Amino acid sequence: MSLNKEHNMHHRTLRLALAGLALCLGASAQASTCGRISTFDIAPRTENLFAAVLIAVNGNLPGPTTADQWRLPPGRHTLTVAEAIDANRFLASQNRERDGRRTRDRYKTLVVEVEPGITYRLAARLIPEGRSLVRRNAHWEPVIWKQSPEPCG
Repeated sequence: MSLNKEHNMHHRTLRLALAGLALCLGASAQASTCGRISTFDIAPRTENLFAAVLIAVNGNLPGPTTADQWRLPPGRHTLTVAEAIDANRFLASQNRERDGRRTRDRYKTLVVEVEPGITYRLAARLIPEGRSLVRRNAHWEPVIWKQSPEPCG
């Protein structure tokens, strides 16, 4: 067999294997019985996205405070979220205001429609023009910045 034909066969075999893998991953994500919320902090700072802290799901504690991912059944869920935006994004006086707020005044809610087999990446989006309104909590908003198909269980 010529080297060129052998090379083409390997490419065809690789393409078929990758297509099969993609179908399997898609099918396993669809077969999942849950979705996930993730606060693992990989959000792009270039988009003013920072760490978020999941405080509650539907009014209940989501689980261990050391976790960065939580399983949820499919459906609509209300997330209670706090921001963990880098302090160096604020003036010293703004950081004092952030620290001095009452706990409940630090939280915002976000409603998410969870689909099975999807991981939702949660972040806090800094609203630069709202930094002067830290006392009103207008400097940020909770967002789902990325969704990824991943089997959940």
